[in-house]
Amino acid sequence: MMRRASSVLNMHSSLFALYLAALHGFPAVDGAPNPSPLLGSNWGNPRRYIHLQTTTDMSNFYMEISLNGQVRKTTSRGSYSVILLKAQTRQSVAILGVKSNRFLCMDTEGNLFSSPICKEEDCLFNHALLENRYDVYYSARNGMLVNLDRAKQVYVAGQNLPPSALFLPETNTIPLERLLHRGKRNRPTNPADPYNTLGNGEGSDSLPVPEEQEPDQGQDQEPGQVSKENPLSLNDEDPWNTRTKPGPVSPRSFGSMG
Repeated sequence: MMRRASSVLNMHSSLFALYLAALHGFPAVDGAPNPSPLLGSNWGNPRRYIHLQTTTDMSNFYMEISLNGQVRKTTSRGSYSVILLKAQTRQSVAILGVKSNRFLCMDTEGNLFSSPICKEEDCLFNHALLENRYDVYYSARNGMLVNLDRAKQVYVAGQNLPPSALFLPETNTIPLERLLHRGKRNRPTNPADPYNTLGNGEGSDSLPVPEEQEPDQGQDQEPGQVSKENPLSLNDEDPWNTRTKPGPVSPRSFGSMG
């Protein structure tokens, strides 16, 4: 009888301890191992920004997703080669170009492209870590490898793979201020889904947009032109700007009467 009472008391004590842990916000212990190191990671954490390096017979390259939608290789690291990986399921990841805010995608024929929307059928990739510590990514839909040399091959474990389909992650060294987007050029973002992974936004997979210039690549403004982003300041001696030579006048400003 005493042994039974002691067992009941111990059970109640354990339940009470769990209750206190829940009140204090302690996370529940999950005995199952996490099959993906990316699960639960912070989607927008700059510490997870990387460059994906690959190689060919001639040189080393980095994956780059440009603002106009091109997926290409570049010999040097830059703003458009900064990549963020995000686990979407236990088997697949999304690959985002941070500067361009576009996802790497693959069509049914194995051609790479990018999209502002992470579409499940095109933009999710399975990941495999090889024995030589290289990473490979292949389409979750058709199994074709991500290959910057455009060669098309279905991933098969143990099969010889082209060097341009093997990737090494490198820590990002690009200053964060160079990765910021100009607010006037971006569509409104949803705080709950800042990278539009749910697809609740406008945009086309194939429509190009103008390439955004780096801060040190700006062009000088021609005389007579006024930038909407940088209006001319008033001159105390010539407040109405009468001394400035007028620029060309668009015929649309006057219109025409038929």
